[in-house]
Amino acid sequence: MVIDFCKYLYKSYRRSLNLDKERYIFKENTDYILFSGTALGHDGDIRHLNDLFFILFLLQKYDVPRENIYLAIDTCIIKELKKSNTYQNISTIIEDNIGNIIDIVEFETSYIRNKDKDLVFISSGHGNINGLHISKNNSMLTSDYFEDIACETKDTLLIMSQCYAGAFHHLDTRKNICVLGASEYQESLSLPVIKLLGNLDNGTIYFKDYIDKNLGEFILKNLAFRIDISINPFLFCLFLVMINPDKHIKSRKKHLINIYKNATSLMSNYLLDTFQHVRIQSSPDPHPQTVYIEGIRINQQSYLLNKIIASRYNVKEY
Repeated sequence: MVIDFCKYLYKSYRRSLNLDKERYIFKENTDYILFSGTALGHDGDIRHLNDLFFILFLLQKYDVPRENIYLAIDTCIIKELKKSNTYQNISTIIEDNIGNIIDIVEFETSYIRNKDKDLVFISSGHGNINGLHISKNNSMLTSDYFEDIACETKDTLLIMSQCYAGAFHHLDTRKNICVLGASEYQESLSLPVIKLLGNLDNGTIYFKDYIDKNLGEFILKNLAFRIDISINPFLFCLFLVMINPDKHIKSRKKHLINIYKNATSLMSNYLLDTFQHVRIQSSPDPHPQTVYIEGIRINQQSYLLNKIIASRYNVKEY
């Protein structure tokens, strides 16, 4: 009994040391998985890949080696992109900058967690309360998978943007798991990239105050697959904050909590004028210009699991 108690104390001591260490989202000794379970021809196949394309640019900006980047997707989508005059260049960029492309059906058996590396997993696609939906074979990637591959000596950071990301809100934080979820027990919305950037008026784009004109033009020219495509606002807001953390985070601590707070605040602003089941009715005379909008305002509640680790997770080493 005394020996068991001593082992418990030693294990607690080792865990406290591990919790206190500084962490970095973008660093060399980390695997990055970009995941979309949406099959070719299913709703969102291209826009979900576009979500992940934004994240790929972030990884390039922070000099993540291509061999550390994994794309788990229906590989038929990449094959179709190659045939398209519109998307052919995108498929080339993906293959040139991602070292490991895994068909989504084979992901669980093909990806082997390296216990000597941290893991950052970023999802787009569809989900429900049971997890991430893999529509190619109508299966689910559940929370069990992440608890099985998590380890106490390395970190597992999950950034979940799909609907019902609350499916991963209960993971065992003792295994050094940290989760950012776009929506807890609600649907997760996608919005037109133009609306995320600003307003289009007579062919001229007026960018939002917090979006630099050069960045906005770069996004439309190089990152958005089409000017009319819809993007996940949670991932987009994380992209905005992390691409220039000094601009958005005034605190000297550029850690995951402040990243999450700023990104969630931006996302909430985007959702202010978003409604479901809308009925627009003009008022009768004498006020013919007054318009009333009735509907259910979209409520998308994000969450952050494991604030202890998040407070020590910095963008990069400064």
